[in-house]
Amino acid sequence: MPALIIILIVIADVVIDLLFLSWWVKRLRSEAVERLREITEGERVFNVEDCNFFGRLSKGYKQWRGNGMLALTDQGLRFRQLLPRTEILIPVGSVTGLSRPRSFLGKSRFKDLLRVDFVNEEGKSDACAWLLPSLDWWVAALEALRAGGEPPPAPWEDGPGGPLARPV
Repeated sequence: MPALIIILIVIADVVIDLLFLSWWVKRLRSEAVERLREITEGERVFNVEDCNFFGRLSKGYKQWRGNGMLALTDQGLRFRQLLPRTEILIPVGSVTGLSRPRSFLGKSRFKDLLRVDFVNEEGKSDACAWLLPSLDWWVAALEALRAGGEPPPAPWEDGPGGPLARPV
């Protein structure tokens, strides 16, 4: 009987922990969406997707990899990481190359990543990489914007504007 009580307590604790973790991640994502809405105000937003960030080359190997949201606007790529709460802006004009490596900074998920090479704020070469669900769209859209054209229609799931859609 005491063993059954211990098992039930452990199961209840695991369920409570999972519920809390789910609530916390949703809160972090909601916070990221709100922040992206703020910083893209006045910009044309082409697409926003949840993604996994693999790091920034200039920061080296010892940095957090993690989830966040990547937005493509007429100004460039805007990234907001959930934890730590970091933001990156890569203007379209500073992008020097795009590639699809399977790893970045010694990290891999054995899937193609979007690697964006660019000139950073200090005028030095830098790069960032993300794992994205619609990688082909991101490559085509960035190439179109770099060439001065329009990106292809975005693969939105939430309707026009994606999660950043502003109420009319």
